[in-house]
Amino acid sequence: MSFQWSISTDKLARRCQKQFFFREIVASHAARESWRREAFILKQLKTLELWRGTVIHEGIQHYLVPALKRGGTLDWKGLTELTIQRAREQLAFSEQKRYREAGMVKGKHEDFCALIPHETGKGVSKQEFAEVCGEIRTAFGRLAGLAGLWKMLLGRSGVRAEKQFWVTFDEVSIQVKIDLLYERSAGVPTIIDWKSYEIGGDTDARLQTVLYGWALWQKKLYDIKRPEDIELLECQVQDGVLINHECSQEVFDELEDYIYRSVNRIFSLCQSKKLTEAKLEDFAFTDNPNNCEHCAFRELCIERASRASKVEVVHPAVSKEVPPSLQPSFL
Repeated sequence: MSFQWSISTDKLARRCQKQFFFREIVASHAARESWRREAFILKQLKTLELWRGTVIHEGIQHYLVPALKRGGTLDWKGLTELTIQRAREQLAFSEQKRYREAGMVKGKHEDFCALIPHETGKGVSKQEFAEVCGEIRTAFGRLAGLAGLWKMLLGRSGVRAEKQFWVTFDEVSIQVKIDLLYERSAGVPTIIDWKSYEIGGDTDARLQTVLYGWALWQKKLYDIKRPEDIELLECQVQDGVLINHECSQEVFDELEDYIYRSVNRIFSLCQSKKLTEAKLEDFAFTDNPNNCEHCAFRELCIERASRASKVEVVHPAVSKEVPPSLQPSFL
């Protein structure tokens, strides 16, 4: 089985194997089977909290970083309002369920947005959207307070936002997207990872940031002499806090061990490593009913399992009983 590994896919496989199956193996916008196309659409759905974080990231990428490159005074109020306007346009896109239009491709539409409340029919109230806007304003207000950081970056033409590249490790491809990357001097880069949750909201933040440094070291994009020359900064945008993470060969070894164990754990879910031979029956239901209750794939999961097994499926979201052995195939 070949797949694109990331720390988030590892967390997903540990949280619910079946959700991993639908999201990382089945989902395809170009698939002939309608249910696989449906899985692709469901994969795009976000909660309001996740969407808010995405919009803040996009605001930094599309408005703040270009302003930094131009130099001069940063208009934080203007940058904030541009980001909120982007949120309004995305909200309208999702409200109209345009993400379900035939041939719709996420990467070709800046307005693309798919929110769980619109998919379920609940919708997003004015108060809920106002709270999202308030959180965006808070984040940009706290970012404005990091004057020392912006002074260092102002006018730098080499600042890169959302830098993407691939590295290969232990039979898997790892896509890396670095939020902000620049060189303090030749061969001495800084990586900044924006985090839009409250402090302590993501226990994997350190490992995620180390992954970026490790990938940069593996890719040899710069003439880096030693891992310690890579500066790793985690920026808590909701609190305006910068956290410096260690970058060394020791933490790279720790990360590689983590990846190795994760990949082998995921491969062990299947009887074969060939993607086309993966079966839904190889993947277990989550142990936590709450994961099912809020899962975008819940109905599709029940439908596909029921169709293949031709028996009524007892789902953990509505029963604590162990579900029966099911026989659905990927193809």
